[in-house]
Amino acid sequence: MPSRLDKNYFVNKVASELIKSNNGPLCDLTFIKKVDESMIFTVGDYTTDYLEKNGVKPRIEVFDLKTQRGENTYEDKPGSIKIDNPAGYITLSLIKTIERAMTSRKRTFIKIQGEEDLAVLPIIFYAPLNSLVVYGIPNIGMGCIIVSLPVKELVNKIFESMEVVE
Repeated sequence: MPSRLDKNYFVNKVASELIKSNNGPLCDLTFIKKVDESMIFTVGDYTTDYLEKNGVKPRIEVFDLKTQRGENTYEDKPGSIKIDNPAGYITLSLIKTIERAMTSRKRTFIKIQGEEDLAVLPIIFYAPLNSLVVYGIPNIGMGCIIVSLPVKELVNKIFESMEVVE
């Protein structure tokens, strides 16, 4: 497994199928609240907003200020790091921002111009083992992935299957 990601990636059909077939299980607030907040990372406006309104303060929050319906239901945070990340891509800028956020150990807010869904992958890549990544699954609920070595290996396989874009 590479120790770092240093390219722009495009999710092709192979990577897309790997992602779709490996969603984590649904989880609820009771489960999430058992995890140390410094080990919780969220992707998605609704998910992040829901957790915050219920007293959970994730260490890294990634959002784009839109829901699947195009509504702006989540407010930007002071000090948010703004990143361009087009739909279907994982940009080097997003990767480096997540890597820095993981090493800083400070609470970090990342506002995406474009699409944030794929941020789950670099978060898992850099997250410590046994941390929790929570993300929205439209019209279904919150998905949770507990970071483990097999999960990191799967994410590496997904990155290897992606198209590298210069």
